[in-house]
Amino acid sequence: MKLNHRYTLAYAVISLFVLSIGFAIVYAALSRSVTQTTIGKLRHLNSVVTAQLRSGRDYSRHPARTHVRIRVGAPTDTLRHPSLVEVRDEWDATLQSMVRTVRLTTYPVVAGKHYHVTSKAVVVEPSDEYLTGIVLVFAWTFVFLLALVVILSEVISWRILKPFNAILQGIQRFQLNQKTTMALQPSRTTEFNALNEFLLKMTSRAQSDYQGLKEFSENASHELQTPIASMKAKIELLMDSDLTEKQLLMLTAMHDELERLAKINHSLTLLAKLENFESHPAARTDLSLLVPATEAAFADLAEMKNLRTTLHITPGVVVALDESLAQLLLNNLFSNAIRHNLPGGEILVELTATELHLQNTGYAPTVPVEELFGRFKKGNAALDSIGIGLAIVRRISELYGHRIDYTYAEGWHRIRVVFA
Repeated sequence: MKLNHRYTLAYAVISLFVLSIGFAIVYAALSRSVTQTTIGKLRHLNSVVTAQLRSGRDYSRHPARTHVRIRVGAPTDTLRHPSLVEVRDEWDATLQSMVRTVRLTTYPVVAGKHYHVTSKAVVVEPSDEYLTGIVLVFAWTFVFLLALVVILSEVISWRILKPFNAILQGIQRFQLNQKTTMALQPSRTTEFNALNEFLLKMTSRAQSDYQGLKEFSENASHELQTPIASMKAKIELLMDSDLTEKQLLMLTAMHDELERLAKINHSLTLLAKLENFESHPAARTDLSLLVPATEAAFADLAEMKNLRTTLHITPGVVVALDESLAQLLLNNLFSNAIRHNLPGGEILVELTATELHLQNTGYAPTVPVEELFGRFKKGNAALDSIGIGLAIVRRISELYGHRIDYTYAEGWHRIRVVFA
């Protein structure tokens, strides 16, 4: 969810909450106001009736006496309150329903007599007549506020967050191997300027570290190749000399270790290059031709272990993959299938428009299968392998968004590369 949409949602929830509280306050205030207004009118009516009593004339048929009851109190009555207000629900015979009734009783003294003047009025409650109208008013107010919030949020957010969106675009376009710094626009917002400054420092340091690491890996790889090759040549010369069996075994072991070191150096250098390889979506490779060609190249190695290879190739399978990387991926897959196979075992290769599925017989791996894609992870420690092949395969697959998974069941190793 976008940032401005989160703000809009928050404003909408706040508006609904505030309007709900406002509705409750208005409803309570309106209900109280109606009751207080009725009491005020009854108080005035009681004053009129008291004035009629003081005049000494007969006002018994006056319209003011319609809802007023007058009772003479005892001379010994003492007033606890100047007036008494009663609000309760009563049955109204005229309306044939229960109504909210307000009664006001005052206690005037006229010509030495104590009177109880009680007036009555029916109150029309808001819940009876006005509740629907109030709800509609608040509902339309909420709709109007919500529409206003959405429109203003889009406009204001676009204006205020424009520098932030520019920062995001700059981050998305940033590449470690580019030689120029990020192009960030200054803003009138202090926080955005602070973010720009931090990003410039961070990306500059990352570029510097990247260049240093790249130069180190390239130089280390190049500088190691020469002494390794020199030592191998000298050991091979010594092995051709007149040596004892013990010395020959020691030199052979040293030669094998140097060969292993050369492979590790080459593989790590290759992984470092793949980590910084920029994939080209336009690059495509016809695996229907490349898979059989790779199988033919490894046929001699498979024959040495008496392995049987079966291919099921769908013609015309062209996938997004650089041809040289595709060749490297297949080389590692076939090499692993042969190295980790059993003498007289099988290799099954199936290529469809959606995936490459390679299976081979072999012993169960000695580590969890999910760890075999890591560096220097070997399924069988006894085999002559440096454990980087599957890491290279995974990295190549990730470059083009292909998914790769590995399983082992019932004596079969299965690797699937699902094309994006």
